[in-house]
Amino acid sequence: MNKFIENLNIYLGGKKIKNSYISLITGWDKSKVSRILNGEVEIKMADAEELASMLGKDIAFFLGDKATILGEISSNKQFSYCNGYLKKEDNIIAKQLLEMFRYYDALVYER
Repeated sequence: MNKFIENLNIYLGGKKIKNSYISLITGWDKSKVSRILNGEVEIKMADAEELASMLGKDIAFFLGDKATILGEISSNKQFSYCNGYLKKEDNIIAKQLLEMFRYYDALVYER
């Protein structure tokens, strides 16, 4: 996985993606992100796949040759991201919260 981390760091540096953003999109603690990117701990395969996916790539992209990554960086493509989509359970909770807030006054204030 050293090649993955090395190529990942090249990509992140070239796209000017900060560790705090990685922490945001993965939900990992900032110290975990830092330890992984600095090579202090070995990244698990599942974490590598999740991270690559969150960056809009597959794990093979970061395990490939540096020329591909450098080509991606030098292209004029803008980096954009989606902060994720609600899972089915999260969507249900969000709808329940909206319904609750719709009747917030009736729930909180006694008449």
